[in-house]
Amino acid sequence: MVSMLFHRRTITTALAIMLLDPQSLLGQQTPAAHPPYRQWGSDTLAAIRMELWLPDQKLYAEQTDPKSNRPGNPAFMWGVGVQLSALSAAAAVEPETYLAPTRQYADAIQTYWLKHNGLEGFDVQPGPKASDRYYDDNAWLVLALAEVFELTRDRKFLDRSIATFRFVMSGEDQAMGGGLYWRETPRETKNTCTNAPAIVSALRLYQLTGDDGFLEIAKRLNVWTRGNLQDADGLFWDNIHPKGRIDRRKFSYNSALMIRANCLFFEITGRKEHLDEARRIAKAAENRWIRESGAVADSGRFAHLLLESFLELHHVDKDPHWHAVVRKCLAHLHEHMRDENGRHSHHWERRRPGPVRQAILLDQASPARIYWLAAKDLKR
Repeated sequence: MVSMLFHRRTITTALAIMLLDPQSLLGQQTPAAHPPYRQWGSDTLAAIRMELWLPDQKLYAEQTDPKSNRPGNPAFMWGVGVQLSALSAAAAVEPETYLAPTRQYADAIQTYWLKHNGLEGFDVQPGPKASDRYYDDNAWLVLALAEVFELTRDRKFLDRSIATFRFVMSGEDQAMGGGLYWRETPRETKNTCTNAPAIVSALRLYQLTGDDGFLEIAKRLNVWTRGNLQDADGLFWDNIHPKGRIDRRKFSYNSALMIRANCLFFEITGRKEHLDEARRIAKAAENRWIRESGAVADSGRFAHLLLESFLELHHVDKDPHWHAVVRKCLAHLHEHMRDENGRHSHHWERRRPGPVRQAILLDQASPARIYWLAAKDLKR
């Protein structure tokens, strides 16, 4: 029974891959010395579509049911943002295959858009339901929609990105001297995972629009985030409570987005201090999370953003070290952090033996995103 199930799954996966990318099963084999990141990304997106696609809603599910193995309810907004960014990364490399699905998904997720208390923003799940909106979720969508605009040049996606950014900035007040909250209700903590992507979002919107207001916002949030949430080693803590209590946990994506922020500041201003700061944070992050084997000692939903930040740093400082780190980590990820069915593990340093019990969108979209970024950046 197990072998029959595996055989059926393998055939179905192959068919799904061919539907998404007809060349994936027909193309030439890439030499082992040059990992086929494009193929890995195509395989991963095909598996996501096969297991998590909700055709009636044109959305992706949060996860599969462990008993029926069928897709469940629509994904939470965090996973939506990562999946849209994975599709946009694929479309940047293979627009003929992925641009239409990227546009379709970017349009379909408008069902998450909610007006509440006079403010519009993405809710955590589609309604009708009581409002439950997170500023960090929306910050990821600012970035993903900006990428869709760059691919399509369709102004509606830039307008949606800007509208989403307005909601993100509604999370700012002067408690603790400024900064953005994590969640609309209740407003309990101000988190790096909101402020760092908001800085990057503001800088990207500045690049796309030339509006100095976005640059000023980025500068203001950068001063606050570094002043309140950065440790002496350069890495960033998780959050600060209004009473001043700091949650000193460190997750790789918090520092990753500040690497990207500093790279963007350097590109925009030309001030070397920003490049120096990006390098300082990146070296500290490498020391903390990257193992000699290539394992990344964090959850994949955080780790893929760290590897992306290394690619961004290479864009500005041209140091081949960062490409070497990403290659090593992706080789370990593809070789050791997948089960026999192609599902990726939640954690990128260790995985439990046997099959991954559920396909979870965040855990699969995260490797898809970084595989496609590597396919573009490392030309594989």
